[in-house]
Amino acid sequence: MATFKQVADKFGVEEAQVEELKWAMDGTWGTIGYDYLEMFPSERAAIKAHGSEAAMVAEATLDASRLKTYNPHEDLSWVYRTADGEWRKNCLELATAAWTARSSTIDRYPSGVPKSWKDV
Repeated sequence: MATFKQVADKFGVEEAQVEELKWAMDGTWGTIGYDYLEMFPSERAAIKAHGSEAAMVAEATLDASRLKTYNPHEDLSWVYRTADGEWRKNCLELATAAWTARSSTIDRYPSGVPKSWKDV
């Protein structure tokens, strides 16, 4: 699983943007996910149709500008267009990577993980 920074570097965006995208997708999916899954015989069938859960969530939240619709106070135009105004050709790939991205343990614990974790 990639970190927010690794995804940002791969797609030429800021680390904070990847995190923002993930949370916007999470909120959108929380709103539409149930209805979206109703189009399939089962959740497993829905995931299989898309190839992975991440690809399914990316497709469902970015399609028809749902991401912007359900996050009206966020400027998410960068997800669909690059800095020079061109359509982002890999926005679904970006969203799929963002969905599975995580913050780095080093970012959260610069001096290492808490000592109590090491004894577990």
